Amino acid sequence: MQTVSIIMPVYNAEHYLCEAIESVLKQTYSKFELLLINDKSTDRSQEICMEYSKKDSRIVLLENNCQIHGPGPTRNIGLEHATGDYIFFLDADDWIDERLLECAVAHMQETVADVVQVGVIHENGADALRYSWKGKSLLRKVDIERDFSSCWKGINTFLWIHLFRFELIKTVRFKNIINGEDLCYLMDALSSVETITFVEEVYYHYRYVPGSTSHRWNRDMISCRGDIWEHQRRFLDSLPGHADPLIYAGVAYENYTWALRQLSTNSCQLSYREKKRELSELKDRMDFDSYRSIYSLKLQHGLLRLKYMVVKYHLEGIILLFGSLIDRVERAVQSVACKYQKES
Repeated sequence: MQTVSIIMPVYNAEHYLCEAIESVLKQTYSKFELLLINDKSTDRSQEICMEYSKKDSRIVLLENNCQIHGPGPTRNIGLEHATGDYIFFLDADDWIDERLLECAVAHMQETVADVVQVGVIHENGADALRYSWKGKSLLRKVDIERDFSSCWKGINTFLWIHLFRFELIKTVRFKNIINGEDLCYLMDALSSVETITFVEEVYYHYRYVPGSTSHRWNRDMISCRGDIWEHQRRFLDSLPGHADPLIYAGVAYENYTWALRQLSTNSCQLSYREKKRELSELKDRMDFDSYRSIYSLKLQHGLLRLKYMVVKYHLEGIILLFGSLIDRVERAVQSVACKYQKES
């Protein structure tokens, strides 16, 4: 029976930490080690981790005593101490269904794949959206380019829904950036593997926590998005035969509109002029105008298509001015989609 190393960075997660740990302890696949890495928490997180580590020998408490903090460097400490055959990442404010490890390991062994991707539920209060991978089977490295061309709907960019064969990614490490370190890691990991397979069932529960590190406004987030774009572009360059220009354009649009949304949220305190300058600097760094006309709006639908249309025709100022209103409309539409999904 092979061991799964579960890496969980912990920072001020006392309200959700017990649920996350308990979801691991309830796994029907018992051969695992849970590495809890405390990143200088100031609440009861360290105390909670210590209590669990004393109760179960499979739980190991580690401390990030380095000068560099954040989820990326903290996960790297877990990778350095991991002893398992497989690697799985779990955030301290999320939780997993009890059969996740059993099904993912069985699927990996059955298909002899290097990576297994499971389904995920996005939970935001009473709303929840399911993302599963019906109809997907074994995907080889030579097929990855084609899968990216379908707007990333095959290989999902969420790090934590993947089980990795550890021997193939032992040298891959997280970058020390304020946002998107998980996405960059996934790109590097996928460059090191040959096959990925999919489990249809939904097993990972991602919880949206307002004010968490990944959702808190920070001015460096915009320049960081330029770092992510450059990383993604290098990944696309490495694909067999290189990627279609449409794929590059799609990824460029995704990063640019992400930055646009961050600049238009209520938590962003920059002036309109400052927002335009931040966006302009990112646009120049990405050479975004060279992709603006390439992208086909037919690849998107609904509000996202409308947002991409605004960008395509150089009307970003509208979103910067009325972003909070657009955000409320988008959340209302998502709530309706969640209710429809539940009914169906």
